[in-house]
Amino acid sequence: MARSSSIRDSVLTMAGILIILFAVQTAKGLVVPFLLSLFIAVVITVPVGWMRQHGLSTFFAVAVVLIATLFFETGVALILGKSIAQFNQAMPEYQARLSAIINGLANWLATYDIDLSDSGISEALNPSLVLNFANTFMAGLGSTLSNFLLIMFTVFFMLLEIRQLPLKIQAIDKVNGGTLLEKSTTILESTKQYIALKTLTSLLTGVLITGGLYLIGLDFASLWGFLAFVLNFIPNIGSFLAAAPAVLLACLQLAPMEIAVVIVLYLLVNMVVGNVIEPTVMGQKVGLSTLAVFMSLIFWGWLLGPVGMLLSIPLTMVIKYTAEANDQTRWLAILLASAPPPIEKEEEEEQ
Repeated sequence: MARSSSIRDSVLTMAGILIILFAVQTAKGLVVPFLLSLFIAVVITVPVGWMRQHGLSTFFAVAVVLIATLFFETGVALILGKSIAQFNQAMPEYQARLSAIINGLANWLATYDIDLSDSGISEALNPSLVLNFANTFMAGLGSTLSNFLLIMFTVFFMLLEIRQLPLKIQAIDKVNGGTLLEKSTTILESTKQYIALKTLTSLLTGVLITGGLYLIGLDFASLWGFLAFVLNFIPNIGSFLAAAPAVLLACLQLAPMEIAVVIVLYLLVNMVVGNVIEPTVMGQKVGLSTLAVFMSLIFWGWLLGPVGMLLSIPLTMVIKYTAEANDQTRWLAILLASAPPPIEKEEEEEQ
């Protein structure tokens, strides 16, 4: 009887999850701006908290930080909008150069009796897909940011409500007689710390990439720098996804020595920021396995589009932290983690 009840509960849970996912995808137009607003609000809470500690009122601190954020995002949007428009205009020319290179390579292989025309390999490994991915990703992100005023108004009201959130959670916790406040505080603080520090290191990555590519002379340096900033939120594979279109464009535009400099720039920046600065300021890594990172990128990208890819790791980390706080769902946290938790000494002694 107990086993059948457990199976029934599992089936009902899975059905509930599927219904929620269907509802989220159906209401993606509302969910995506809300999640992006929540992401921005979490980042902004750091300077708001610093200003409040120095005697400023919550309303004034929120207003000052929000106005500064508006000016910053407006400037970035103007620069990126111009770059994306110019990149769209130049795409046919770059694709023509790429086709000429691929045809030249095919003709060279044909001299050695290697014919790739009927094998399907040339279509499967078409490098133009990389440029199209970058273009589609940035266009999708730009369409989401078109709800600029809605996002910023949502951020404003979120920041005004942030002081009352612990009181509301405490009231719910008192009714349930549990430890909801403690668990919620742990999840929120861990997520906020990760997002805030990751934003700073990602911003550093984007600035370094933009400056380096500008000095080298690669077209659309600001676009590739912003792509590096955004995709740096994705551990392990984000740096590769950010570097691929820039390196491919360098192969179409620059000399071999300059192409090598572009590759070295990406390797150097990602090694210094990812292996030196991030572990120093963040203290620990994300704690997600490489498979979990990759699958979360695919899943959230499918569910929410480009913004889902951007927020895939923070969303997965929230799920992991939430699963860790409950004994019945801790198995999910273990599956998502990079390594199983260490065996306690007491358990070893009992064995």
